[in-house]
Amino acid sequence: MIKEITHFNKFKWLQISDPTSEERTELIEQHHLTNELLFYATDPNESARMEYDIHNDTKLMIFDVVTLDGSQAVTSPIGIMFREGFLFTFTRESTEFINDILISPDNNQVAKPDDQIEAIDVVLNGLYSLVTDYVTALVGINRRRKGIQERLAHARQLQKEINALLELETNLIYYLNSLQYDIVLLENLKRHEAPRLSIQQSEHIDDILVELRQATDMATMAQDVVTSVSGAYSNLVNNDLNWTMKLLTVFSILLTVPTIVSGFWGENVPLPLMNNKYGWIITIGIMIVIMLIFSIFLWKGGLFRK
Repeated sequence: MIKEITHFNKFKWLQISDPTSEERTELIEQHHLTNELLFYATDPNESARMEYDIHNDTKLMIFDVVTLDGSQAVTSPIGIMFREGFLFTFTRESTEFINDILISPDNNQVAKPDDQIEAIDVVLNGLYSLVTDYVTALVGINRRRKGIQERLAHARQLQKEINALLELETNLIYYLNSLQYDIVLLENLKRHEAPRLSIQQSEHIDDILVELRQATDMATMAQDVVTSVSGAYSNLVNNDLNWTMKLLTVFSILLTVPTIVSGFWGENVPLPLMNNKYGWIITIGIMIVIMLIFSIFLWKGGLFRK
């Protein structure tokens, strides 16, 4: 789907979402976009970076944003392309919301009037709002981590909660990766476009970089905490498993005593107490005494301590 926004005086804005093959052909033939840049802009697995087509004076920005996939927050790339007099944004169903944010960003950045604003200003204003979504997602991860920790303190079965911590740890790895790529992207944009950027636009990029670095610091700290908590409770699970195996070993040792003692009296040879009417009770007593002796040795050896 291609939607055209025309109320900006200095450029036209084409919002492209999941383009069909016919729409791709239209973009190539009418707007002279290359098939290579179109592939990068619409690839759902593309990494955040800048791409340049010098011959057609076209710049492509791949930027990772926070999206919701079911109940989990993940990151997805969006394509933002600049060409003389045009702004192209490439989204999918999960990232279409970014067009509304670019048009009406919810932040304190100063916006120019529609007759003066440039495409780069629209993008930078929107990116500032999109970057704050990382902070919101990281705060949500910290809140979930605290809830998991509280449940772990009272849970008898720890594996389910540890799996939840591992899921948070995986999410943080994706967030950190996206944040680091976004930082590199904006640094490249500022360096490459320095002659064309106004002082205000350059400062705006710096503001976004500050937010990205703060979010990176938050993600790194959250990852360290989640990793430490997950490791500590994994050790607890391992200790519980070791304790269980130790008890099973002790019981198996003790239970060999009745087998050994009763095995003697199962032989077809003359043995003491065979003709004693209390022989069975005496045999049981012998087994109990030997088991008690074994238990004392095992207890002194520390095998009953957790």
